[in-house]
Amino acid sequence: MQKKSNTQTLDEFVTHVFTGEYEQAMALCNSDVKFVVFREENDSQVPIYGTHIGQGAGTVFFKNLAKMFEFGTFEMEDSIASDNYIVRFGELAHTLKRTGDVFNSLWTMIVRFDAAGKICLYRMHEDTAALEAAMHVSR
Repeated sequence: MQKKSNTQTLDEFVTHVFTGEYEQAMALCNSDVKFVVFREENDSQVPIYGTHIGQGAGTVFFKNLAKMFEFGTFEMEDSIASDNYIVRFGELAHTLKRTGDVFNSLWTMIVRFDAAGKICLYRMHEDTAALEAAMHVSR
């Protein structure tokens, strides 16, 4: 049996996340996977910010994301792959369920894989000012 490529693993992971299949998504990650979303520190006004370590924390994060957003477009413009990393970037437009405002942003995803081909780091970068404006956060 041929081993899946990191690109195939990441494609499956993203599909599982967007379809709410969190257990299947986490099965593609190692047990100590680290999810870093926008900022490493937690933020009481934006609960998805921060570092989430482990499959359980990853599942909670993605469930919270689905509670916050009505997912709209998530388009990849390009992808760069090396032995252990994949960097993808593109554009998104998701609606905040609480405010009804659309969050438009460019995004970058940096994903690292361990020797077994499991995701061990998933880092997202998006326009945090646009997110906070759509959430009506005042600083």
